[in-house]
Amino acid sequence: MRFLKSVWQAGASQFKFFLVVLLGYLFQVCVMPYLRIGDVTPSILFAITAIVTIGYGRLRAVWAGCIYGILMETMCPTIRMLNLLLYPLTAGFMSMFFSDKSEKRLEYERSLGKAGRNVNPYLRTIGCAAGSILIYEIVNLLYIYLGGAVLSGSIIGRALSSILWTTVFTAIIMIPVRRFLGFKKLKKDKPPEKPHFQIGRA
Repeated sequence: MRFLKSVWQAGASQFKFFLVVLLGYLFQVCVMPYLRIGDVTPSILFAITAIVTIGYGRLRAVWAGCIYGILMETMCPTIRMLNLLLYPLTAGFMSMFFSDKSEKRLEYERSLGKAGRNVNPYLRTIGCAAGSILIYEIVNLLYIYLGGAVLSGSIIGRALSSILWTTVFTAIIMIPVRRFLGFKKLKKDKPPEKPHFQIGRA
């Protein structure tokens, strides 16, 4: 019975993961164009990837990045191979800094007298999304510049607006998406207990 329950929970977790990733893509191409702020469309793809990175870790983050890269390169191509390469590479790179630290690393930090705990997952989610869209916009501007176009103030301003609104949008959706995926608010890490030495009677 326990085995069946564990299999069911694992299957439900996988289903929710792929459902959120797929819905993220559908919202990006079908809904987000109608939610444009000025001339900028926030990227729900980087928002979802950031949520997956913090909730599941590096492997699932790269999965989400690969799925989005393939879908965007196939259905909404811009610069050749840009989406196909940048989404998974960005997801993997940002997960190095924002995913949960391993228990071994936490123990090492504690041995150095540091706190030895993970930063608040909500702050890490926002930071991961902001860093991802920042890398994307920098690479995009670089492609535009190398293509011979002039980087006008309006182009740079649009890139900055994309970073800002994607970060804000991530902050709005991260709590309900995390709840749907089954991630509850993390409790504060307790500092490791110091060993107690008891002197026996002679």
